[in-house]
Amino acid sequence: MTPWHPAPSSRAVRIASVALVLLLGLAFAAAYFTRQTDLFSLLPPDGTAPDFSAAQRQDLHRTFFTIWAALVLAAPALAFFVLRRESALLGSLWRAFWTASLVAFAVHFYWAVVVMFGNDWSRILHTSRVSAPRLDTVFAVWWCVDVALAWLYRGEPLWVRVQRWLVHALAFILFFMGAAREGELLASRVLGWSFAAVVVAAFGWKLWMRRPRAPQPAR
Repeated sequence: MTPWHPAPSSRAVRIASVALVLLLGLAFAAAYFTRQTDLFSLLPPDGTAPDFSAAQRQDLHRTFFTIWAALVLAAPALAFFVLRRESALLGSLWRAFWTASLVAFAVHFYWAVVVMFGNDWSRILHTSRVSAPRLDTVFAVWWCVDVALAWLYRGEPLWVRVQRWLVHALAFILFFMGAAREGELLASRVLGWSFAAVVVAAFGWKLWMRRPRAPQPAR
């Protein structure tokens, strides 16, 4: 079997890079223009006292909006992942968007851990704002490993394919649950369900393309 590897494509990298810059720019702009509004609560879920001050509101908004950016980029990344073997371009788009989403997630992770919580893991591990901090951290490291493999390892043997499907499945679960089920705003829940719809549509398209076709009658 010929080793599979997404073909290099500067076009795919350009598309994903532009999307990344635009979405992060929108995230920071939205945080700036909403810094005086009570868009996201300073109270943690089920909390009785604020865990952040009003002076941190803009950084709080940056934390939320950057994870939205990562989610929006992850939607095409997971869809292209499902379809990545259908063409070289789709494989390249998967790798480019999977990487771009990781960069946006890294910005979110930095803002959440370092800026908002001051790198205080005792707070992070015991706040209701973060439902699964250990799992999120393991996922972030695993994501970095898979992106490194996608760019540096030419081939997709069984062990790479298995871990890749697992980390993409985990990404789907964490993004969907975090937005659609735990989202504080209606916009977050809409993004979560839209994200799921894009991925499900990719699976549906793949199944439709692979369906057995009736033989054409001879003329």
